[in-house]
Amino acid sequence: MNQDLKTNYRIFAVCVPGLEDVLESELSHLGIMGKKTAGGVEFKGDLLTIYSVNLWLRTAARILVRIGSFYLKDLKKAVERFERYPWEIYLGKAKRIRIRASCHKSRIYHSKAISERLLKGIEKRLGRQMVLSSEDNETSPLVFIRLFKDRCILSVDSSGRHLHKRGIKPFSVTAPLRENLAAAMLLASGYDGSLPLMDPFCGSATIPIEAALIAARIPPGLKRRFGFMEWSNFDKSLWSEILIRSEQFKRPIKSPIVGIDKSEGAINAAIQNLKKAGLQDDIGLFHSDFLDFKASPSLFSSKKGYIVTNPPYGKRVKENYGLLEFYSRLSQKIKNDFKTWELVLILPKEYPSLKKTLSMPFKRITTFSNGGIKVELLRNTI
Repeated sequence: MNQDLKTNYRIFAVCVPGLEDVLESELSHLGIMGKKTAGGVEFKGDLLTIYSVNLWLRTAARILVRIGSFYLKDLKKAVERFERYPWEIYLGKAKRIRIRASCHKSRIYHSKAISERLLKGIEKRLGRQMVLSSEDNETSPLVFIRLFKDRCILSVDSSGRHLHKRGIKPFSVTAPLRENLAAAMLLASGYDGSLPLMDPFCGSATIPIEAALIAARIPPGLKRRFGFMEWSNFDKSLWSEILIRSEQFKRPIKSPIVGIDKSEGAINAAIQNLKKAGLQDDIGLFHSDFLDFKASPSLFSSKKGYIVTNPPYGKRVKENYGLLEFYSRLSQKIKNDFKTWELVLILPKEYPSLKKTLSMPFKRITTFSNGGIKVELLRNTI
């Protein structure tokens, strides 16, 4: 038996600030009680927990494992302290490493200096030279070091590539919505697959694909690799067992999931993504301007459903008066054809004129950053 199965790790699930409540709810559904903090949720667990949350969490960005926490006030002692930790477990035979360092309100304030000491400590422990890799090289192990009020926290990334990269969506469009943000929109809206779902501005189908994974209870990480697979204590049999168990939760998709976009290029990309994800029979795609779209009675037999979307808003809203006209027409379209449906969308917080133009009663669920733009996640209170 792998003795590491008995180890109780301190784990931190990272998320985009503003989505902590959604992430905490996800963990709760997995039977994990955690503590919310800025940018994520802290909890404890074993290897089974680490593997499971990487596989199942839809809104997390990374899963970090805390391997050390101590006070550090002098760089002279840093290398010796760093050398004590079992880097051989988490770095394996890697020759390259990424380090992210931050220093706040501490006597040690130079992030580059602390990164250099950490690298030396790791090299002394492993008995070999390591090369600092660029952030673009996602195959290299990633180590975090954070100094806050002289307290040093060491963490290793167990995820590898960012968790929004599901391994099932190779084609994209301009300014795409990240998969974990799309999942957060869906989960925050209460979508569970029991009612129809439509994205009238679907782009390369990020929201419809995430909706299908939720509706079918398919883990988002099913078709990708993770950083923990390179750890020396990786338990292949345990991982295989987790994957087998995940099949027991899978269910057929009963309610329609539809993506609409007026861009032929976006629809072509969406078609390829559905094929890659194996969801081409579960999601309907329409090359159409939503404002002219006429849904057949057979497409949506239910009078209720969800419209979850990331509508076009651009970065120069003040100068784009045509956009305000578009939102006015969008409002009328939804009121005329989908007035009993729940509308969930994101809009830039800086320009409330767009929300005002929609002339609907909205409740703000939360705010977060999407592509560097601060946005509000809004739900129409029908």
